[in-house]
Amino acid sequence: MNPLPTRMSFCKSSYSSNTGLSKQQGCAALVLFVLFCFNSSTLFAQEQPSRLDIMKQTESKEEKPDGLVIEKGLKFNILTFSLSSRNAVNDNSIFVNYIDQKKNSWTVRGDGGYIIKKNLGVGLGLSYGQSKDNNLIKNADGNLTSNKSFSNNYGVRPFIKNFIPLDRKNRFYIVNQTEIQLLFDRSVKESVVDEILTRTYTSKDTYGVGLRPGLMIFIVKNFAFETTVDIFGINTSIERGKTTGMPDSRVTTTDMNFKINILKIGFGFSTYF
Repeated sequence: MNPLPTRMSFCKSSYSSNTGLSKQQGCAALVLFVLFCFNSSTLFAQEQPSRLDIMKQTESKEEKPDGLVIEKGLKFNILTFSLSSRNAVNDNSIFVNYIDQKKNSWTVRGDGGYIIKKNLGVGLGLSYGQSKDNNLIKNADGNLTSNKSFSNNYGVRPFIKNFIPLDRKNRFYIVNQTEIQLLFDRSVKESVVDEILTRTYTSKDTYGVGLRPGLMIFIVKNFAFETTVDIFGINTSIERGKTTGMPDSRVTTTDMNFKINILKIGFGFSTYF
C-alpha cells in the first residue's frame, strides 16, 4: 500500500513545483509588460510635440510685420533731398516780362534722432543748399536788365517727430515734424542795366517754427522711404544788404504762411536701428 501514497506525494510535489514556476513566469511577464508600456509612453511623448511647442510653431508661422514698430530706444537717421527748377521764355507778368529765366535750387538735409516713447522722437537736423538765378528782363520802358544771383544757405533745426501707423503691419506711417528753424542765407546779386553793373551782398538770418508733414514707407525692415513738405511756418527774418553806390540796408520781416510748394517736396531715406 505504500506505493500509492508515494505516487500521490510525487504528483503533488510535481504539481506544486509547476505551479510555482507558472507564477514566476507570470510576474516576469507582468514586469516586462509594464516596462514596455512605460517605454512606449516615453517614446510617444518624445515623438509628439508638446502644446507649448505647437503654440510656438503656430506663432512662427504667423505673418510677421513687414515694417517696424516705432518703440522707445530706437535711433534713426534721415537723409533728405529737395530740388526746385524753373525755366521760362517770354513769360509776361503784371510788372515784368521775362525774356529768359533760369532758376534752380537744391537742398540736402541730414537728421538724427532718438525715440523717447512709442511713435514719438526728438532730434536735430542740419541742412545745406544752393540757388542760382539767371534772368533777362524787359522793363516797362523797353530797357533790358540782366540779373544774376547766387546764394548759399545753412540750417539748424531741432525737432519733435510724430509717427502715425496706417496699417497693422507697421509698414506705412504718416509723419509730422515740428521744428525750430535757424536759417542763414548768404547771397550775391549782379544787375546790369545799360551796361552799368550793380552788385549787392545780402545776409539773411531767419528764426521761427515750422511744420513738415509727410509719408514714410518701409521698403524693408529698418529701412524706409520718406517724403515731406513744408506747409506752415511762423518766421522772423533780419536781412542786411550792401549795394554798390548805396547806403547799407536792414529789413526785419515777420510773417505767417500756410502754403505747399510741390517743387520743394523733400525725398529721402531713413534707417532705424
